Amino acid sequence: MIRSKKTEKETKIELCNLKKSFGSKLVLDGVDIDVKKGESLVVIGGSGSGKSVLIKSIIGIIQPDSGIVKIDGKDINHLTGKEYHEYQSHIGMLFQGGALFDSLKVWENISFRLLNRERVSKKEAKEIAVAKLAQVGLSSEVADLQPSELSGGMQKRVALARAIATNPEIIFFDEPTTGLDPIMADVINDLIVKCSKELNATTVTITHDMASARKISDRIAMLYKGKIIWHGNTKDIDKSKNDYVNQFIHGHAEGPIKMELKR
Repeated sequence: MIRSKKTEKETKIELCNLKKSFGSKLVLDGVDIDVKKGESLVVIGGSGSGKSVLIKSIIGIIQPDSGIVKIDGKDINHLTGKEYHEYQSHIGMLFQGGALFDSLKVWENISFRLLNRERVSKKEAKEIAVAKLAQVGLSSEVADLQPSELSGGMQKRVALARAIATNPEIIFFDEPTTGLDPIMADVINDLIVKCSKELNATTVTITHDMASARKISDRIAMLYKGKIIWHGNTKDIDKSKNDYVNQFIHGHAEGPIKMELKR
């Protein structure tokens, strides 16, 4: 089992022998890893490696076939309805592509959970939304716009503002720089680091963007065919001596990872 050198007391997220299959396809094959409080873990890997299923298993959207997901020492798969709601209230999520609601104004998108789950008043919810917009470098005038009136980079900032709206203890980032040009991707990476540190949040990111992975992570884990094949501090990844890792991080066509082509 892969464990960091810190003590169990400092562990925020713990995955133990996590397995998940869909029919005959084994997606997660005994994943063991932990994330310390306030730490940023980035999970890299190609399409179909199991990254999305892993993050959905931690959130509780997907029930693993076996294994344990612990948050603050509690197995989330055994939480009651009230306990699970409490767990979810401490989670923020930045979805791939932003996933903003087209029919809602920007401030309503940001404060969606506050309005619908936390029963915050509209006045207070909008004030919180404007404050979160400021945290991601957007003016208060943006609050009353529709998502369709925003550029891709601004939409991603709004999605980040929504992810941090409830001051979560844990934030998940699903391919946070997908669809952005290199400059805007770097802006989003800087904002992720800034906002996470301000909240002292524990973060888990899944991505195939190595520039993003290097910038926002404390540690990196590589998932391949449902297994963690390498795990370590970000600064050590270039000297991993793992052929799979080296091929992936340098984007080489030749190597042990073979692309499966549809016929």
